[in-house]
Amino acid sequence: MVVSTYLSTELKRTLILILFFIFPLLLNSEETLPELGDTSSSAISLSTEYKLGRLYLAQLRRSLPDFQDPVTQDYAEHMLYRLSEYSQLEDRRLDVILINNKDVNAFAAPGGVVGINAGLIYHSDNEGMMATVLSHELAHLSQRHFARNIQRQQDRSLSNALILLASIAIAAASRPEAVMAGQQVLAQQALSYSRTNEQEADRIGFLTLISAGYDPNSAPQMFEKLQSLSRLSGSNELEFLRSHPLTKKRISELRVRAREIEGSNFKNSLEYQLIKQRVSIRFYKSSRQAVAQMNQESRKAKNNIDRIISGYGLALALSRDNKHSQALEEVRKTLKLDKENLMLQIALLEIHLNAQNGLEAVSVGHKLLEMNPGNYPISMLYSRALMGQQNYDQAENILKELLLKRKEDSNIWYWLAEIQGLNKKIIGLHQSRAEYFNLTGNYDRAIEHLRYALELAGNNFQLNEVLQSKIENIFSTKEELKDFT
Repeated sequence: MVVSTYLSTELKRTLILILFFIFPLLLNSEETLPELGDTSSSAISLSTEYKLGRLYLAQLRRSLPDFQDPVTQDYAEHMLYRLSEYSQLEDRRLDVILINNKDVNAFAAPGGVVGINAGLIYHSDNEGMMATVLSHELAHLSQRHFARNIQRQQDRSLSNALILLASIAIAAASRPEAVMAGQQVLAQQALSYSRTNEQEADRIGFLTLISAGYDPNSAPQMFEKLQSLSRLSGSNELEFLRSHPLTKKRISELRVRAREIEGSNFKNSLEYQLIKQRVSIRFYKSSRQAVAQMNQESRKAKNNIDRIISGYGLALALSRDNKHSQALEEVRKTLKLDKENLMLQIALLEIHLNAQNGLEAVSVGHKLLEMNPGNYPISMLYSRALMGQQNYDQAENILKELLLKRKEDSNIWYWLAEIQGLNKKIIGLHQSRAEYFNLTGNYDRAIEHLRYALELAGNNFQLNEVLQSKIENIFSTKEELKDFT
């Protein structure tokens, strides 16, 4: 994964924490492959794993560039939640962080934290291939590899464990050259053990994949794609393969399992193909290049499905190139082919918003939210449209409604703070910013904003109690982090 420039200095402070929880973990142990479903561990409880995962997630949000797109975020979450229903997960509280990186990568951390590079969508040839990787990560979680490895490492020094985990953190979150020499050695020691984890995750992830109705051939196809991409990358091994070592034996075993199962009737969803277009547009070097490619695809379209996919991509590309009138014309033309398609309808709202057609954006957003109450991407976009029209109270209410189900979504808190600031609700502004900074691991800034709110609260006893309690909770979190490091 590519990280922001400041991460190199930030890493020095948060390195040990950043991947205290990532797979694969510790080291060279001779282990027979456990039975399916053997998830027992006395070393760490599920509740503790969840708490550790929240601490890790905050640091991850602070350190990595997220792929800021509610439409793609919503798709990735729904896909993971659907797969989890067919998994062996006991605790299905999942948090998805979508990372702005074109490389293929995904990882799982204790407490249901799943990181997905947007590049996974970009490089997957079909939905089943993407589902293969996510099913694999869910297997790491369901089999509690973190807890089981901790239990096996009771006789090893904590310092070595932390150094090793930190090295894997760098491999997952930055360029290979960032890995320090001493940590490289320990990371290599981990590989023999991680292969055992990978075998188990392959088996259980495959069961999840086929139970969810995906083509069993998707699994070997994805692994073969990873192998091919790795060869093309030369000496720069794929980050996913650094933490998930791939062998010919693993690919061969998946081929055998796929042959033993009759092919599924599952078809590539139109939603996936539109999402893939959406992600691809973001990764073109220039908007003009994106428009040229989408025009080419549009000319090659042979049926209505092809026309919908290419038309959607062309509309988004034109809007990115600031050709909003042409983009609106294209999306309306495409909507005639599939009037009920929600992603096309959302695209119409997006383009109006990009074109600063405030009244039209509000009108479209209002209709869409009425028909799809609580929809995440519609709510986010509609609130932005309302904000642009200075309808701050309604925009604020929409985001607060979202927070009832997504109270740990840092992007909602960010935009809520912006709206409250414009609406002169200064105490609310500081509270929302505090929530945002708390969720993104910047605890000092969170406390700073809570103290500003305290100064403004005056004699409001109830509000003072709420704010003070929040400050104490954040101080407690900071102390817990000191204990870990």
